[in-house]
Amino acid sequence: MTALYLRTLALVAATGALVAAGTVHAQSANNDATAESQDAFGTQVGLESTGTYTEFDARGFSPLDAGNSRIEGIYFDQVWNLPSRLRRSTAIRVGFAAVDTPFVAPTGVVDQQLHPRPTEPGNTLIYNRYWYGGYFNEWEYRLPLNDRFAVRGGLGFARIGQSDGSDGQSYAVTLRGFARIGDMELSPFYAFGENTRDEAKPLAIVSAGYLPEVPPSRKYLGQDWSFATKDYLTAGATLKGAVIGDLSFRGGIFRSVSDRKTNIAEFYDIRAGGAQARHIVLSDPAHDNRSTSGEGLFVWRTGTKGTSHRIFAGYRARDRVTETGGSQVFDFGLVPYGIGDRRPKPEFDFGEVNRGRVRQSSWMAAYVGAIAGVGQINLGVQKARYRASIRNGETGAVDRTRSDPWLYNAALLVELSPSLSAYVATQRGLEDSGIAPGNATNRDEQLPAVTSRQYEGGLRWDFGRGQLVLAAFQITKPYFSYDASRRFVVLGDQRHRGVEVSLAGQVLDRLHVVAGAVVMDPAVTGPGREAGLVGSRPTAVRKVFGRVDMNYRTDLPGNLVLTGSFEYRGRTAATAAPIAHLSGKQLMVDPFWYVDLGTRQTVQIGKTSIGVRMIVRDVFDKAGWFVTASDIVVPSLRRSVFVSATVDF
Repeated sequence: MTALYLRTLALVAATGALVAAGTVHAQSANNDATAESQDAFGTQVGLESTGTYTEFDARGFSPLDAGNSRIEGIYFDQVWNLPSRLRRSTAIRVGFAAVDTPFVAPTGVVDQQLHPRPTEPGNTLIYNRYWYGGYFNEWEYRLPLNDRFAVRGGLGFARIGQSDGSDGQSYAVTLRGFARIGDMELSPFYAFGENTRDEAKPLAIVSAGYLPEVPPSRKYLGQDWSFATKDYLTAGATLKGAVIGDLSFRGGIFRSVSDRKTNIAEFYDIRAGGAQARHIVLSDPAHDNRSTSGEGLFVWRTGTKGTSHRIFAGYRARDRVTETGGSQVFDFGLVPYGIGDRRPKPEFDFGEVNRGRVRQSSWMAAYVGAIAGVGQINLGVQKARYRASIRNGETGAVDRTRSDPWLYNAALLVELSPSLSAYVATQRGLEDSGIAPGNATNRDEQLPAVTSRQYEGGLRWDFGRGQLVLAAFQITKPYFSYDASRRFVVLGDQRHRGVEVSLAGQVLDRLHVVAGAVVMDPAVTGPGREAGLVGSRPTAVRKVFGRVDMNYRTDLPGNLVLTGSFEYRGRTAATAAPIAHLSGKQLMVDPFWYVDLGTRQTVQIGKTSIGVRMIVRDVFDKAGWFVTASDIVVPSLRRSVFVSATVDF
């Protein structure tokens, strides 16, 4: 009843705000991630992104899977993505970008910023002709009620296509309020949606050491009954502002839910030569995945002319429930790979569901100080408490894990000259390990949190119109892979040692560039490697990755901007174990590169702003494989056209 009431309230508020009118800035087609990027380490604005890193891959690890997500700087245990009408931008905080961030984690921080409080009333209609003929259409409203109160929100409907031929249909509704209470701002929000049909993305299992031919673009190898349906919800509230004098508070509490009502996954286990595969379908019962999390942080600011001091003290916690298991396996035998193997829909008979629970909390204290023209220091310490359990649905047996570690972070930045600075930093964190991959016997199980460590340092040159960064790092974590029974467990240690470079700025009067690259030496050590269960390279981790994004501003009508992107992905280990017929080496996916070209322009007609964005992705239509997890590959994205039209009124 409560959920239905909140959904109705959001729809009524959205409909009532349609009468609002005014002049605002475009929200989608005019979002320019390249122009807003301060470095090349990962920025997303709206649907556009730049940089070498994302929330799924930063220095070879996923900061999102590690549990390092934040909403406006506040700890958030994310189960499902924030809708685009709620989230404005995302930045990956590593290196120099993390020196000022309290309680930074070894794998980096996913810094998500929500759309701000509206100052003028208005509406935005967004039409996105998505890749492969799909669509993503949205409406947003902004309604300031007075100096103290405002609301904003929107609706979105999508049919998203993939190069493997799968499609997904979904909708989302968001509502966010703003209330100024004295010097504090309270901002509750509610977003819900549903994947009404999320078709299975057929995965190729390559543990035998053979890569098949890449299927043609948009050729679907799944069944017409292989799809998932799920509800998702993100709700919460933030509270920020001055408490008294130099003391301020920043905090929030969040609820993140992804309830799968149905789910089907398809696999093709590639056999000798790559021409044949064993066709396997996995069907899951209903699974609930949800988390309540939050953080409260007091900040005391003081200082004199040229100096600043900030002292932080607070508490963060989460309570996550993850359901897995009960799956049914259908083995359809050997089939030619690349030819659709259509089967009638079987009857499902599910087993009992496993229930995992994680409760984690930390008391925190930190100091961040700076002296103008000299440098900055960032010191933080946490006393963490971690409790995890998983109950086997078939036997009722419960496995428990507990840990009470001390965690820390320390960074020192020194200004060597007005334009040149250097930093060194280290962190020790307790980070999540994601979930077990779909072909493991403990499929989708929430993996235990592990202790991770990082050492890093670098130089930054500010040349006026931009900045150049060169940094080095080393991250060490336990390494998860398949044991002899195909359970995904810790088998050793994983070390990523590398160098990264970033160039971001206006290199010419009309040319803005964001360019970055990372070169790593990732390695696996420990008993799993000694026993021959895993190779020397961690899977799905590239030694070399580079990306360049460019904007060129012209004098043509509509302030036409020409855009281009180039991305290079180095060789990647696809299999966890060494392969006998490959002379004891792991199966590798060849290097891959692609080029995107596009345009962006804005036309003003009275008080109405019209923005148009066009992109041709992978201009040369290169076919290749992308490693998603140990022993699993999917076809890379292929050539397609994206068109976004935004009308602000």
